[in-house]
Amino acid sequence: MGFGGWELGLIVLLVLIVFGAGKLPDVFRQAGKGIKAFKDASEGKGKGDEDDAESEDEKAARLKKREEKRKQLSAKDDLDGDPDEAKAHSAEKEVK
Repeated sequence: MGFGGWELGLIVLLVLIVFGAGKLPDVFRQAGKGIKAFKDASEGKGKGDEDDAESEDEKAARLKKREEKRKQLSAKDDLDGDPDEAKAHSAEKEVK
């Protein structure tokens, strides 16, 4: 008793309606973390046993890079509609 094309399509449509396309990556990321935590717990791994744990410096660098990227994308979205504002923004970038 497997899922056919119609059933899977209906499930995907319902997920899109409930969560929206913008939140789906976050939903799947959290689901993946939950599955990984469950798998690690079932295998007897504790928090201190992780070999691939990030150091605090690596986490800070990754978060800083993510924040810079978010700011760049936000600035780009703000400039999409106004060409004069885009010119002013590009002039500011050249000065920096």
